[in-house]
Amino acid sequence: MSNFEINELKKLLGPEKVLTEVEDLYVYGYDSSIIYSGTPWAVVRAYSTEDVAKILKFADEHSIPVIPRGGGSSLTGGPVPLDGGIILDLRPMNKVKVNVDDGVVEAEAGATIDEVDKECRKYGFMFPIDPASSEVATVGGTLANDGGGMRGARYGTMRNALLSTEVVLPGGKVLNLGSPVYKQALGYELAQLIAGSEGTLGVITKAVFKIVPLPEKLGRILAFFNDVEDAARAIFTIRRRGLNPLVLEFLDDITLQAVDKVYKLGLPQAAAAVLADVDGPSESIERLINTFKKIFVEHNSFKVDVATDPKEMDRIYVARKGAYPALSRLYPVVIIGDICVPISKLPKMVRAVKDISKKYDIPIAAVGHAGDGNLHTFTGLHTTSGDEWERGYEANDELSLIAVELGGSASAEHGIGMQKKKLLERELILRSGDEVIKIMKEIKRIFDPKGIMNPGKLFD
Repeated sequence: MSNFEINELKKLLGPEKVLTEVEDLYVYGYDSSIIYSGTPWAVVRAYSTEDVAKILKFADEHSIPVIPRGGGSSLTGGPVPLDGGIILDLRPMNKVKVNVDDGVVEAEAGATIDEVDKECRKYGFMFPIDPASSEVATVGGTLANDGGGMRGARYGTMRNALLSTEVVLPGGKVLNLGSPVYKQALGYELAQLIAGSEGTLGVITKAVFKIVPLPEKLGRILAFFNDVEDAARAIFTIRRRGLNPLVLEFLDDITLQAVDKVYKLGLPQAAAAVLADVDGPSESIERLINTFKKIFVEHNSFKVDVATDPKEMDRIYVARKGAYPALSRLYPVVIIGDICVPISKLPKMVRAVKDISKKYDIPIAAVGHAGDGNLHTFTGLHTTSGDEWERGYEANDELSLIAVELGGSASAEHGIGMQKKKLLERELILRSGDEVIKIMKEIKRIFDPKGIMNPGKLFD
């Protein structure tokens, strides 16, 4: 990108919106994976859909890559520039509007999930999707990666809450896809196509989502087990019996030890734990808690902690919410997996994590939203080179392939980015051959004929 083009961009948008200082370019060259990095030619901070349209028209005319970015909490290198280009920072676009009468919330792409949730709670509702990084993860980024969270056992991922979205295409064309109603038949579901597209088709500028009422009462249960498969079977039994918890999480021994070491929670020594949230009318909470306790004891839980007091519930919640920060403090480099398997295969998958950890002689923690079959694996390393690094990546890939062989997927909610491109290709070929990949690449060419949108992500 020439100095002339940078000056033209400043004239088009205003110099205060265009960052070119070395320190700014450096900061925007990473995401939360830390593993991937690059240097953009410029950073543009967008404050409106009009700004985004101007940028994409300019970039299309000059064939300049554009990499949309929200909070930078991606774990797969999704918003990292591979070969220069413009980083489009959408964080300044953060307006949120709740429509209680229609049961929806409209949020701009730069609003964080927590900001949206807090606005909904003013009216007695909540935003159903809650990624662990909700304090920094933005609406645009989470939707672009089809992110989920701890309430995924009930509410799924962002696409399950999505009703409509505003998207800007290369060349500056603004599209409004979907409708802000709970039922709609609009032909090909283009709004759903944008969900999970990781900025490779266009730029999400705002979206409308369903909201859900706040629970009348909550109860939280944390059960400890001496065997990882017992814990996983307890999760399967809960789902098999038709119970619908708000949260249903799995934590293995490495995770529990890390969280206890960092946060001083006084947790017992255990091979695994299951965290469950139950909700409903006040009179039903005790019955639900007892039902869950009974299932946990049936599956050999040796200790079950229960809380309905908000402060005690928050203390218990740290065991799960603090998992990634705690593991990151203990290991300088962490490769994060994001596998999903059918719930009936969960016991086999958690056992496979332990077997692969032993096979490669490397610590691999397992924690995740196991109520919907989603496990995050954390491979702890001390370096990004040499034998340890190679073993770590081989172990991560093997676990992903095991998940696929069990009928699952190598990526549940973190997106593909750069980390999982080969895994995605292998999974799609295994299921459908080359044809699906060809169709996806054709879709990319329709939306982005010059290939300027977040190049090098999803597919080469």
